[in-house]
Amino acid sequence: MAVDMKLMLVLMAAASVAAARHTWAGVEMMSIQMAEAERRQAPDAPNLPDLAKQLGLNTLVQLVKQAGLADALSGAGPFTVFGPTDAAFSALPSWAKEAVKNVTVLTEILKYHVLSTVAMSKDIKDEMVVDTLQGLPIRFNIYPNNGVYTAQCSPIDLKNVDKKASNGVLHELTRVMIPPAGDIVDAAIACPVFKTLVTAVKAAGLVDTLKGKGPFTVFAPTDKAFAKIPKATLDNLLSNKTALTAVLTYHVAPLTYCSAGIVSYDSIKTVNGAKVKISVAGGTVKLNNNVKVVAGGADGSVTNGVVHAIDTVLMPPGFDLNSLH
Repeated sequence: MAVDMKLMLVLMAAASVAAARHTWAGVEMMSIQMAEAERRQAPDAPNLPDLAKQLGLNTLVQLVKQAGLADALSGAGPFTVFGPTDAAFSALPSWAKEAVKNVTVLTEILKYHVLSTVAMSKDIKDEMVVDTLQGLPIRFNIYPNNGVYTAQCSPIDLKNVDKKASNGVLHELTRVMIPPAGDIVDAAIACPVFKTLVTAVKAAGLVDTLKGKGPFTVFAPTDKAFAKIPKATLDNLLSNKTALTAVLTYHVAPLTYCSAGIVSYDSIKTVNGAKVKISVAGGTVKLNNNVKVVAGGADGSVTNGVVHAIDTVLMPPGFDLNSLH
């Protein structure tokens, strides 16, 4: 499931980047205002590719050359590079390593790690959204409960930020960012394991809401999750707009909860108004004690928040699924 979902996002992002640039041209992005001294950076320092090499980001350097981006990133800039470590690239699953052998996909992913301005770590604000050199946005989040900063849900290594180059600045990431394939609805439609969810969202009239600015966190039941519900009962749910809306909005939170920032909260409030309990144990995120984020299904990259695939449909407190007729 995870392979189909995330590979689809990568390939869709690479294929549709030109259209996405037009889509996001009118979206209000938060600008980063920098002091002129910081914009000049360090004229005697190495350029960004050479700095990356000095920092031991060898895989990044190799892939930048492979994509033909070395000259551009050696230019005047200024740029901000979010540089995945060698360990981050090594941690990519085999399907992703195969995908980046396609130079188009590789180039779009690397450009997604570059801003055409200087952004120091102190400039990062929670839920700040900034366009990348690729044209698609990065969403930044700050989680004070565990001190984690993320860029598109990829953790920023706070011990290795603000590395100044002659033409910009570099921050290290502990995970490779995946460009978003569109908004929450676009991503769900593109992913073959969310067919029932897409049907439900359309039936409830929530498409426009979930295509909105957000930010939203969607705990997205897979088709296998919906299949746990007896067919007749599921049919009754899908035909009852009021009940269906109550169930679906219980899967949506009005903030961005990346897996790296999730700790065992008592609860988070959903769009439904009711709360979902979140716990983390052994790297597994659970909702209401028994619903799991599926392996490889966390942090689906979208433009208006994040999607986590879950293995069971959540039911709001007091909701009786069997009472539907």
